[in-house]
Amino acid sequence: MAEQFKSVFSIPYFLMSFGDDTGACPLKEKGKKLSFSGAGKRLSIDFSGVLPAPSVRETEKTVSVIIAGFPVIDEIAGRGGLLDELASKPKPEANFIRKIDGEFLFIHFDKSSGKLFIVNDRFTSMPLFYHIDSAGKTLTASPYFTCLWRYLSATNQLRIEKEAFFEFLWFQRLFGTKTYAKDAYFLPDASILEFGSGPVRIENYWKRNYEKSRLSLNDHSHRMAELTKKSVRWKTEDGKRYGHFLSGGMDSRSVLAAFEDNFPVCFTATVGENRELRIAREIAITKGSQHLALELDEEHYGKILRPSVEVIGGMYNYDHGLFYGFNEAVNTRADVCFHGHGFDYMFQGMYIPGKNLNFQGRTLYYRTMMEPPEDLTNFFIENASYRIKKANIWKYIAEDKKLALREFQQASINGVLERGKELTSNRFDLWEYLTFHHLSRHYSYPNHASIATFSEQRTISFINELFDLYLTLPAEHRFNGRIEKKCLQILDKRLAHIWSANTNLPVTASCLKQTLYQIAGFAKRRIFPERQDADKEWAERTWPTRDYALRNQETLKNAVKSLCSSDTLDSLGFFDMTKLKKDFPKWIDGENVEGVSGDLVQTVLTIGTFLNMKNQRG
Repeated sequence: MAEQFKSVFSIPYFLMSFGDDTGACPLKEKGKKLSFSGAGKRLSIDFSGVLPAPSVRETEKTVSVIIAGFPVIDEIAGRGGLLDELASKPKPEANFIRKIDGEFLFIHFDKSSGKLFIVNDRFTSMPLFYHIDSAGKTLTASPYFTCLWRYLSATNQLRIEKEAFFEFLWFQRLFGTKTYAKDAYFLPDASILEFGSGPVRIENYWKRNYEKSRLSLNDHSHRMAELTKKSVRWKTEDGKRYGHFLSGGMDSRSVLAAFEDNFPVCFTATVGENRELRIAREIAITKGSQHLALELDEEHYGKILRPSVEVIGGMYNYDHGLFYGFNEAVNTRADVCFHGHGFDYMFQGMYIPGKNLNFQGRTLYYRTMMEPPEDLTNFFIENASYRIKKANIWKYIAEDKKLALREFQQASINGVLERGKELTSNRFDLWEYLTFHHLSRHYSYPNHASIATFSEQRTISFINELFDLYLTLPAEHRFNGRIEKKCLQILDKRLAHIWSANTNLPVTASCLKQTLYQIAGFAKRRIFPERQDADKEWAERTWPTRDYALRNQETLKNAVKSLCSSDTLDSLGFFDMTKLKKDFPKWIDGENVEGVSGDLVQTVLTIGTFLNMKNQRG
């Protein structure tokens, strides 16, 4: 059973303003408006399309607004308990916040003192971007950077942070607390932001503990299984209709394996009847879940380009927001959706540095851990797995801008590294801290951000104890997915026996066993040659390669050519526009142009699409 893509998109909107009470609401957008005053201050909120809608509790002395999340207090899940606790508190103290589990982002306004507090969880499960005006009197904030960006543009407060666009060009993401606008920042993890009559004050109520556990891999695997089931129980406590975005890999399979009853409807995005879909369907049926295919459009990425960039504020590549266009297919069957986000980087060890063996020019699955060098900053800049590949970025940077951008790049990464060194000296931990210092800044965030545009989404990996477990695991237990493979076998042996769509090999096989299968496959193909089209291997997975999509989807081709014929990118001042405008259209039309790759073209297209959104909505 398959549901077709439909070009129907829900773009959430949220903007809040806090400052002196002048008697007029400063927000002009068309949405549901909330306004609260006290002690000469006014809190104004405007929102639409946020799922679920913000939860509000007002008393004589306080106002609390839960913007996002499904928090847990004293083993009881839901927003009501948190609102009850906040109602009697003039300020959310650190000791109180530390006992809240799971995902949350909330505002608390003490009307008697005129102070505002914004508090997020340790996962930054929902990002929060904020700006203070030049007078230091008004704070404006949103979980959707595009909303803040447009507001700053409309009120003549926008000053572009050009170097941040270069960082995105290199890494497909941003680091630290920077944004594309000067004086606008990302709220760090586990923060209590306080704003009243003076400057913004941010208190960190929790710090990561990287002290390593000495338990065995088997003990850790059982602990992970127990906590994953605990998270599922908590996050299904409200008895709603549940959905689950299921692939043929291991992470979303592990989440499904932890369900003990009330199994979710499973959704699999696909380009057609292929290995990914067949394996995901087998997983769902084996578990006893209903399964539904979500078939991507032939022009899928061209059609989601604009809504994806708008929702994620241009700070991630648009193709990671895969699930747009399936609003009706999903929300007619589920109220709350789950997915496998977090399990890959926490428990598969996907970002731990390693080296693969090579055999007769072929890269084998067998992989050994490699300790990062002392010069972590430069090693990270060149070797982060998600940085732009197969492209010469510097070729398209103006000569007189290169030195300053290199210095900015090093200072940015080194700044994050120095904060990490306050927590640990372990190089493996520092390496991962560079990527996961704020989880929702990771390049994969748009996956569940796209789900959240049509359904409430909850992340099973985001409970405090699971995150603590991740932090205390020795790297050896996570490398090559060792702990998650054992955990899956503990949770549901039936699902552990189904092969992986990623590798077309047993999903829990060790890298040595995978390599033996691989070598056997090499030998078989030498004896019985078969035609293989390496460029179309993606057809057995969920999505096409970037090269294929950009060169074959007419909407994307036209978008790239239109961008190259405009002056949109000139405003950043660091591109060599002569080279870019000459080479990108050639590459799009199928020429092999040295220094150009799908990664590079797509990232530039994301930047250009976002830059064109300053004064537009929808």
